[in-house]
Amino acid sequence: MSEPDSSVPATAVPEKPLPARRFLNGRLVVAAMFLMGFGATGLLYTYWTLHLMPFMPLQEAIVAEFPGSAPRVDGGQRKSHKQTPTILRIVMKSKVDPTSTDADSLEAMKSLRARVAELVEAKVDFPGMDFIELHVYKLLQEKEIREKSHRLDLKPGSEWYEINEKGDSVTPVASPAPATIEASSSVAPSSEPAP
Repeated sequence: MSEPDSSVPATAVPEKPLPARRFLNGRLVVAAMFLMGFGATGLLYTYWTLHLMPFMPLQEAIVAEFPGSAPRVDGGQRKSHKQTPTILRIVMKSKVDPTSTDADSLEAMKSLRARVAELVEAKVDFPGMDFIELHVYKLLQEKEIREKSHRLDLKPGSEWYEINEKGDSVTPVASPAPATIEASSSVAPSSEPAP
């Protein structure tokens, strides 16, 4: 048997082994976070510059023409590998309810569409563009939004037409014919205007 070492007192605590050196220390983690933040900022700046900046003059012109409209302008193809049409998409807020059917609202929306088409022609140099999509919305309350979308084919003589959220044409609903009073009616027409 071996004798206990007399140089080490019996009451001494044995030494703990040093912990293994970690691969990631705090400084390296912080440096990696900053590097990732700079990389993400660079990607966003590149996207903004290459994809959205060509339409910035149009966006600024829409803001100048329609204050408070908060427009977003984007252009391109949905699936470029399938040769889909090139679309300039404009989303903007309106003071007029786009879903309203009264004459003043319809006229206001018609003039808004015409003015946006003029601004597109003046501000956008996008030679291969096939369509302009205009999505107009009005915020009524926090969770209530009224919106309507229209498309203009850029072929000469084309008119704006309504589209649904998939981009398909919506056939216009025929307005009912105004009521007429027949001559054989026993009720005489009143001279008061209808409410």
